[in-house]
Amino acid sequence: MLASQIVMFMQQFCGVNVISYYSSEIFLEAKFSPAAALAASLGWGLINWVLSIPAIYTIDTFGRRNLLLLTFPLMSLAMLFTGFSFWIPESSHSARLACIALGTYLFGVVYSPGEGPVPFTYTAEVYPLYVRSYGMALGTATMCFCNFILGVTWPSLRAAFTIQGAFGWHASWCVVGWWMVLLFMPETKGKTLEELDRVFSVPTRLHARYGLRQIGYFFNRYLLQRDVKPKVLYEREELVKTQDVGFNA
Repeated sequence: MLASQIVMFMQQFCGVNVISYYSSEIFLEAKFSPAAALAASLGWGLINWVLSIPAIYTIDTFGRRNLLLLTFPLMSLAMLFTGFSFWIPESSHSARLACIALGTYLFGVVYSPGEGPVPFTYTAEVYPLYVRSYGMALGTATMCFCNFILGVTWPSLRAAFTIQGAFGWHASWCVVGWWMVLLFMPETKGKTLEELDRVFSVPTRLHARYGLRQIGYFFNRYLLQRDVKPKVLYEREELVKTQDVGFNA
């Protein structure tokens, strides 16, 4: 439930529907013409739709958790890029428009195969069958409630924080989401119901420690190019096997 609620919460607080609902106003504030603002909004929606299609492949190859760990930092950077682009002087009109549109489009590119489809897929598979319908209902309710919060607070947030600060606010949530996924979201790619029971029988504190160890592994393996072994989540695998044998007996 914790992992499901995290991904459903973050699907909204990453800021996607701020752009979706208010894209025309954002582009108008950037000094787009009304026709250009509508065209730019249409382009963002088209990108969001088209880039969702590759998720059919990537979600079962890269995995749910890996997709989010990859895309959350990129979404944060895209949000910051969009917000900071409003500081470009209006005298550089073309560069200002291009950067703002590019930032929102880049956000759509990385959101669509990641935090777009993953929460619904993940929530639909992590709960045991006897409570799965309740879990999916809870996750959808959380997502809709957060959607409501974003929709009604954006105008006030923009007025209080300025447009740059408002985008920075959601960029910071993407960073928070990355840490929550790293610590509290187990991978479920390609696992049977029995294997999912095994995954979620691991205490949350052990999974959080495993997530922190993964940072060191990634740093050594991919940045320092050292030949190190991947970190293993099930350090107590032998104990679990022993318990299973005793249960079967």
